Amino acid sequence: MTAAGQLRISRNAQSVRITESGKHTLDTLGLHFDYDSKSRGMGNYLIRRLNTANLMLFFFGGKTDVFCSSVPDRNSPLSFLPSFALRREKNKNPLGTARFNGMLYTKNTARAVYYITEENDGLYPEAERNTFTMNILTGGRKSAAAFTGDKSLEKIIEYSARKTTNSRALPVLNAVRRLDCPVTFFPLSQAGARQMRIISVRDHRRIIAESILKAKYKPPEKNYYDTEEKILIGIDMDIPRMETAAEYGVHIFLLDWQVNAVKEILRGKRAVLHPLTTETAEEILRLPSELYVKETKPYITEKGEFLSAPV
Repeated sequence: MTAAGQLRISRNAQSVRITESGKHTLDTLGLHFDYDSKSRGMGNYLIRRLNTANLMLFFFGGKTDVFCSSVPDRNSPLSFLPSFALRREKNKNPLGTARFNGMLYTKNTARAVYYITEENDGLYPEAERNTFTMNILTGGRKSAAAFTGDKSLEKIIEYSARKTTNSRALPVLNAVRRLDCPVTFFPLSQAGARQMRIISVRDHRRIIAESILKAKYKPPEKNYYDTEEKILIGIDMDIPRMETAAEYGVHIFLLDWQVNAVKEILRGKRAVLHPLTTETAEEILRLPSELYVKETKPYITEKGEFLSAPV
């Protein structure tokens, strides 16, 4: 992109800036963005922007619309609204001091997505929940929260268990127990992308539980189980829900690569872990074996002009 004149290195050599040519290219695609007011060096603001960009690349690879500038309607495709898009307008910042990096929207769920790093400040759970559950952000959908930040699930949970400042904020892992909403932990990897695709299937827990128990399946009496037989489908990595079920005894079904991380969290508790291969879960849900369908159509501008063709 730099060689093509679409991007340039900033004067302080610590960031990449879009050029007039690059902005024109985005405009022809119908992606209209204002220039940043100033160039920023490496600091907390830029690091947060880079983390958000990493999320956008991850979701974009999964055919998610990451160029939202407002909350999409419920008929829109899978969409990610970065937090900086909501903070852009002066005197119209609904996020306040909230620390999530953006909102991931499906038809029925609005997930606040947090990028957790080794150096993090923890969370104020009540303030976060009060923000991401606002109707102007959910668009009438159910609220949830998701946590990521590394290709390793174990690392994400390790980072979530501590904070690096002396603020009164809680470590993330403690804070999620007080969010009072569904929670997901996922790695920024192909395994994580498959996990997110699985849990995006409506009623995935019930469908998988029915496949496991067949004729013996009965609906759960408690919301921390997925069947009457004290079984929980934990592919979403909802840690607080698993911890609650483990107080009463539970059989938890997970993707095989999730088992070690959960084993550490539930050590000494009344939980038996059962691994499922990702392929088995996908087959039960009738998902295609290919994670991404290769795009074969050329890219077209708003005016119908051909811009380029996928390689």
